[in-house]
Amino acid sequence: MKFVFIDEVESSQKNPKFFGLGAVIVNSNSYHIFKENFNIHFKHLGWNKDVEFKCKYLFSKSGDASVSIEKRIDFVKEIAEGCNANKNARLKCMFCCGYNGNGEDEYLKLFSCLISKIKKEGPGHKKVIGYLLDNNVKVSKKKIIDALNKHKPKDVEIFERPFFIDSDNFVPGIIAADILCYLKSWVELNPNENEAAQLFPAINENDKKKLTTVKEILSLIKKVEDVKR
Repeated sequence: MKFVFIDEVESSQKNPKFFGLGAVIVNSNSYHIFKENFNIHFKHLGWNKDVEFKCKYLFSKSGDASVSIEKRIDFVKEIAEGCNANKNARLKCMFCCGYNGNGEDEYLKLFSCLISKIKKEGPGHKKVIGYLLDNNVKVSKKKIIDALNKHKPKDVEIFERPFFIDSDNFVPGIIAADILCYLKSWVELNPNENEAAQLFPAINENDKKKLTTVKEILSLIKKVEDVKR
């Protein structure tokens, strides 16, 4: 069985038309290792458990102001490295984005593209997938369920139904998806790296340093598939 955690990202300040969805896929027999790894490094981070960790706080003092930017970066690096701690990477990541805003129709289009690419790994329980989505009040849950049933590969069995999660520090799969989305949005929205992006005429020196860090972390994950619409 697989667990698929899905989160979204937007960037109202950099480009209000940009919107993306990311999926983190974990094999059920590796989930306990992934969660234990997360809990160890989250405890070491020293983050206030009552304040949700969001990757958008990576380069700022937002969230838990007592935690330095350096410690935040180290934490995200540890989570990324944990994806590849054995011969067969525990996690696989997918990302899909567009420049048509963050409305319901756009969400459903990106969601449909993502889930159509998530395939079974074999017979029996290996064709069962559990979908866990960060709750989005802008999108009808019924339409998400309908899109899932319509666009998933035909030989995939859905575990019960998609689960809509109110994210917090006790759902590391959603936090991992949030981290993936934030990092991928940084690369996507950098016009020097992606000619299709429409952000700034030039990126400033501070953003260049941040982008270097983002790309370094993404290189640790390795298995990230960019899904085309």
